[in-house]
Amino acid sequence: MKSLYRINRYDIPAGETRTFRSGRRYQILFVTDGACQLTADDQKWLCRSPDMLLIKPAEAPRVRAAGRNAPCSLLCIAVPVETLAALSDHTCDLAESFEFAPYGTCVIHADARASMLLQNMLTKLSGIKDEGIALGTKLYEKSLLATFLVLFLRVCVQNDRIHQSHQRKLLIIDDVFEYISRHLTDDLSLKTLEQEFFVSGEHISREFKKSTGITLHAYITRSRIDLGKKYLLEGICVRDVCQLCGFCSYNHFFKAFKKECGMTPGAYVKSRRQPAEAGAIPGK
Repeated sequence: MKSLYRINRYDIPAGETRTFRSGRRYQILFVTDGACQLTADDQKWLCRSPDMLLIKPAEAPRVRAAGRNAPCSLLCIAVPVETLAALSDHTCDLAESFEFAPYGTCVIHADARASMLLQNMLTKLSGIKDEGIALGTKLYEKSLLATFLVLFLRVCVQNDRIHQSHQRKLLIIDDVFEYISRHLTDDLSLKTLEQEFFVSGEHISREFKKSTGITLHAYITRSRIDLGKKYLLEGICVRDVCQLCGFCSYNHFFKAFKKECGMTPGAYVKSRRQPAEAGAIPGK
């Protein structure tokens, strides 16, 4: 299995920069000594031990030794996409998991113990060929590599939780209410909210439900239906109302209205007009 991954050490002289071209591989780098600055997608991160860096396929970030007089040392494992597929099973799709890791950032601020454990596993992997023991070598190597990759992903999940906890402080649900109110008839997908609040849509949805007791989708639908009731009572036809309220289709509006109100839009209009007509004075 040695051809399915590659382990290297890199020493970047003080003040110099190295570009890591990933091709069709994932590269996981450990800052083992010194400090470095990672530049990717016009963003910059300052990294030092025990930080880890994840470079995804087709990326080419730059790493510069950040110290004026000190070099930066990195330990790197490069894993092709095919390797992830080969090591996956029905309980864990490594290729899919790596596609989304590390979720919030490409720098993983791991604790020293987790980082050192992963580095020790890489040292073990790189030295397997020198052990001189033939028994179960391939199976041992495959198992150790799979364990390393899963452990790395678990560290990414933990890093994401910490990242999201910081983001949570920045997210105020009142701001979400205000945005929905001002853009009720516009696209209010999770992707749109992500771009507006710079927080994952899943996180916004989760925090909204925790704060209000109802789902974000249910709140938006209910608000649009309340607006639709107002338009219906103004005499606007149902097909026009569904567009004015931000529903994607007539059928969507019709079903959502009936589910929320227990009656069709037409029946709702009749139910609201009948009391008024019953109280009208004849001849007036």
